Amino acid sequence: MKINYQGTDKERLDKYLIQHLGISRSQIKKIILDGQVSVNERLASVHHWLKPGDKIDYAQLKAAKPADFPALPKIVEKTDEFLIIEKPHNLLTHPTDKKETNTLADWLIQEFPQTKKIGDDPTRPAIVHRLDKEVSGLMVIPLTQASFDNLKNQFQDRTITKEYTALVHGQMINESGEVNTPLERDKKTGLMKVQSDKYLDKPAITIYQVVKKLINYTLLKVQIKTGRMHQIRAHFYSIGHSVVGDKLYQTKDIRKKKKVLEQRIFLHASYLKFKDLAGNNREYNSKLPGLLQDFLNKAK
Repeated sequence: MKINYQGTDKERLDKYLIQHLGISRSQIKKIILDGQVSVNERLASVHHWLKPGDKIDYAQLKAAKPADFPALPKIVEKTDEFLIIEKPHNLLTHPTDKKETNTLADWLIQEFPQTKKIGDDPTRPAIVHRLDKEVSGLMVIPLTQASFDNLKNQFQDRTITKEYTALVHGQMINESGEVNTPLERDKKTGLMKVQSDKYLDKPAITIYQVVKKLINYTLLKVQIKTGRMHQIRAHFYSIGHSVVGDKLYQTKDIRKKKKVLEQRIFLHASYLKFKDLAGNNREYNSKLPGLLQDFLNKAK
C-alpha cells in the first residue's frame, strides 16, 4: 500500500498511520520495527517525522493467527539492553530440525519484533543460551546486537554464572563434587552419553553442592561450566542419580518404580549472573515453581 502524505506540517509517522490505518499504536510499532514501512524508499523508524510530499510504502500484511503457546514466559526485568525472563516448562526455546512452532523464539518476535534481526541464526533470534523444553527458569534475552555479542562472549569465556536447583533420585554420598566427563550424542537413540577420552576436545563439566538429603532424594545446587545438550540430566544419570521426573535419562531401578512427578522434570534455572555493556554485574534469582515446591514439601 502506497500513501502520499498530504499534510502541511510535520507529523510523527506512527501517529499518522494510527489515524490512517485504524490500528493500535502497538501494532504500528511492531510493523515499523519489523521493517514493513518505508518513507521515500528508506526503512522508517518509529519516531520518524513526516514532511509534506513524503511517500509512505506500507507492506500490508494479512492478519496472523494468534500463536497458541503452551505456556508464556514471565518478564522479570526489561531494559533497553536486555530482557530477563522466567521460561516455563513445556516451552521449547527455539525450533529444531523438526521446525516446531509456538516456541520462545516465536514469542520474542511477536512481543519484541526487533529481536528478529538480532543474533547469528534467523531461526534463533536473540537466543544466546537455551533451556531444555522440560526445564524452567531464568534466561537473559539481548534486545540489541551489541548486547547479544557481549553476552555471547561471556558464555564463550565461561564467565557467566548459571545455577540450577535439581532434585535427584537417591542420596548423594559426597556433599559436593564435579562430574567431568565428555558427552556425545548417541547416533541410535539421540540421547547424550558419557564418552571416552577421545572426546576430550568436547569437555562437559558439571559442579554440584548438596542442599538437603532426604530418604529417597537429594536436593542440589548445580552449576555447569559448559553448555552441552542435556548436560545436567546426562551427567547425573551417568553417576546413578537421575533427575526426578526425567523420562529420557532414567536409571533401570527408577524405570521399575512407580512414576513420580509426571508433569515435568525437577530442574529449574534459579540463579543468573552476568555483566551488562557498562561492565556492571547483574544478578537474578528465581524461586522454585509451585509444582516443584509442592513436590519437594511432600518428598521423603
